Amino acid sequence: MSIKLLDDDLINKIAAGEVIERPASIVKELIENSIDSGANKITVKITAGGSEKIEVEDNGQGINFVEVPLAFLRHATSKINQEEDLQHIQTMGFRGEALPSIASVSRIDMYSKSQDEPGVYARLEGGQMAVHQVNASPPGTRVIVKDLFYNTPARKKFLKTVVTESNHIHELICKYALARPDISFSYSSEKKTYFKTPGNESLLDTVIAVYGRDFANHLMEVSYAGDTYQLKGLISQPDIKRTNRKNQMFFINRRPIRSPILYRAIDRAYQGRLLSREYPVVIMSIDLDPSTVDVNVHPQKSEIRFKDEQGVFRVVLDVLRDRLEKSNWGVNINYFERDRQDAGEPQPGLIKAQPVFIKQQPIFDSRPAARQMEQITYEKAVDMAFLTDNLVSEQESGDSGDEIRIIGQVFNSYIILQKGDSLWIADQHAAHEKIIFSKLVNEYQQDQGSVQDLIFPITLELSAAQIETLEQNMTAFNNLGFDIQIIGHNSIAIRTVPFAASGREKEVLYEILDELLKNKNIPDLSRKALTIMSCKKAVKAGTCLRKDEMEIIIKDLFQLEDYQHCPHGRPTIIRLSYEDLERMFKRR
Repeated sequence: MSIKLLDDDLINKIAAGEVIERPASIVKELIENSIDSGANKITVKITAGGSEKIEVEDNGQGINFVEVPLAFLRHATSKINQEEDLQHIQTMGFRGEALPSIASVSRIDMYSKSQDEPGVYARLEGGQMAVHQVNASPPGTRVIVKDLFYNTPARKKFLKTVVTESNHIHELICKYALARPDISFSYSSEKKTYFKTPGNESLLDTVIAVYGRDFANHLMEVSYAGDTYQLKGLISQPDIKRTNRKNQMFFINRRPIRSPILYRAIDRAYQGRLLSREYPVVIMSIDLDPSTVDVNVHPQKSEIRFKDEQGVFRVVLDVLRDRLEKSNWGVNINYFERDRQDAGEPQPGLIKAQPVFIKQQPIFDSRPAARQMEQITYEKAVDMAFLTDNLVSEQESGDSGDEIRIIGQVFNSYIILQKGDSLWIADQHAAHEKIIFSKLVNEYQQDQGSVQDLIFPITLELSAAQIETLEQNMTAFNNLGFDIQIIGHNSIAIRTVPFAASGREKEVLYEILDELLKNKNIPDLSRKALTIMSCKKAVKAGTCLRKDEMEIIIKDLFQLEDYQHCPHGRPTIIRLSYEDLERMFKRR
């Protein structure tokens, strides 16, 4: 096999594959060019998930007539001049690969005008300049990319659905908007505007514009200024969590990046405040000397290397821990501990119901012992009734099979018991979650899912993406028992909720929407929603339980046919037989 030199056209297409993976890659490169041009206003519009058309317009310094052809040549850039500049990169781009890579796999129209220069129009097809002429244009640059991968059909067929590609672009622009609150970003898809940030340098105002006011209301400001590092951003209260890291964003010198080191710092800071696989919201900008960080690691420039990894880890961990310890929230007040406390005033935005009377009793105790009557709010009565109505007393349950003897609880999370000739260890949260889930599934299969009318509707502000997702799945939400009305551009009113979600309407709704945003086509949305509601209702790890409460959980668990796993697939209980113990201690 002989060696030969590839022609320039093929070289450009191969190089483009390293930079342009999907439509979101084009949006990223064009936004970075706009930022480097000094723009304070950037508008992005897409059609068909970006595969048909991407338009990015800014009011930056523009490109003059003579330099337009140079801009589309590989490794032509205005951002670095010599090798030493790579050690002090302060621009978003620096390789000179973005525009030629985009041009080689698409058709491009460009309008640009720099100060005191005539405007220019250029059209390129497959990387070749077809038109280059003077043209009246407003200050700044407008780039229109059409027919992505039209000349590389093998690449085009690997694009995902329009919805998936649109979601990637939406998430990308959100990150850049949060990284640069001093720039006004506007994003539209299919002529529908999703958000427009104010560009007033306020991160909080930018978060409100992108995600909605209710999302922002649960965030706390973080600020630190040291000799080496400056940190500024927003973090969530410990009672607000997500099921993934999508809302954990770091910006190094205002560049969006991914970093396992910083993710570990977040996990350590929130340790003891959140359960496993629960993730807080963190939006943080870190400024440091450009020479101490290498951004020239990956073609996408989203992965970086720190010169002092331990130093960065330690400062982020210490700043987050200090902020959490000084906050008013601290460790989460879990579900059962809250029910055991005296009822207080309803939380803002929740039901303001008339008080009702019920008998005070242990959370898991269904026996009406002689107790004093207490006056509690309606939402507490709902929670306690839901938790106790499916729990049978010791006399009613009888003894099915081997006798169960509760030994105790360890780490306030696991129940130790003896059943027959085996030692069992139950995860109290997973076990209780399975019990509640089974009851809910049975109710909804029989069309008997209980709903709760709210005396006063709950109003929420959602992001444009959440509103759109809600509209597309409104029938499914109605079937679950939610009565939701869209009352404004980004506002909704909740009038009825599933009984299992009462008291946690916001948490349940947000989490269902998050799941739908990750996957628009969830095969069984009802099951996913019931799983979320069961998880929210179940006793949490870290809750100290009484012996009678542990007994009820274990007895109800063993009454289920499929008791071994929770709805998420985690084990609810594990068994060590007498023979297993004998072998472990080398008696056999």
